[in-house]
Amino acid sequence: MLPARSVRPRRRALLFFTLMLLSAGASAPRLNAQVIVYEDYVPPRQNLYTRERFLSFYLHSAGFALGYEQGRLNRKFRYEGWSVEFSTQLNPKAIRVSWTGAGRRYVYGQMNSFCMLRGGYGGRYTFNEKPHWGGVALSLIYNGGLSLGLAFPQYLYIVYGSELNGEPYETRLEKFDPANPYHLQVDRIIGRGPVFHSVPHLRPYPGLYAKLGLNAEFGKKEKTMHALEAGITYDCYFTHIPLMAENKQPFGFFNFYVAYRFGMRYQKK
Repeated sequence: MLPARSVRPRRRALLFFTLMLLSAGASAPRLNAQVIVYEDYVPPRQNLYTRERFLSFYLHSAGFALGYEQGRLNRKFRYEGWSVEFSTQLNPKAIRVSWTGAGRRYVYGQMNSFCMLRGGYGGRYTFNEKPHWGGVALSLIYNGGLSLGLAFPQYLYIVYGSELNGEPYETRLEKFDPANPYHLQVDRIIGRGPVFHSVPHLRPYPGLYAKLGLNAEFGKKEKTMHALEAGITYDCYFTHIPLMAENKQPFGFFNFYVAYRFGMRYQKK
């Protein structure tokens, strides 16, 4: 009887140990299946494009701008290309006045309206690649080149004559001249002249410009591009720009801007 009692606990221990091994083996595949995270898998890029072209719409601290850009992707995170832009430049100190009659609104004391044509070369350095399911790719934008400023003189309808002096009233269309006292009297100014009348008298101002910004591209499709951008621009000219009669004439303009860009990629590698 004594040997039977000593063998029975051993059988129980062996049976318990066997059951533990079987349960561990059965649960092992479940643990491995939980470790695999399929969302982290990034498939290889199907298309590698080498060209880009896009349009840009800007709102800046002194107006708005439109631009077109085209270039090439010479590396994985590098882009280089040329661009052209048209930008307005409003004076923040300008005061718009409208006559009590039917005259067009004008800017009191403004000598010239100003806009800019830019043509330059720049690039984009991307900090991170956008995931295949979407996300955002951040990039540094840098650009610079030639800036051609265009000054359009302001023409006004001025009333001459006086009943006290027996002079008949006469309305003349004249270029604004701060040295003429009639041009500084609000009651003598009926309104602004037609825009096309200023075009033949515009004056060009050559200069340079520079741009620096941060670009955030979003979207799921690799072929199309949608991006928001914010940054600064500086246009500098070789002479003073006569904008307002009673203010200091600037050499250049410093602006903050926000922009929306959209375009496409083409020419597969």
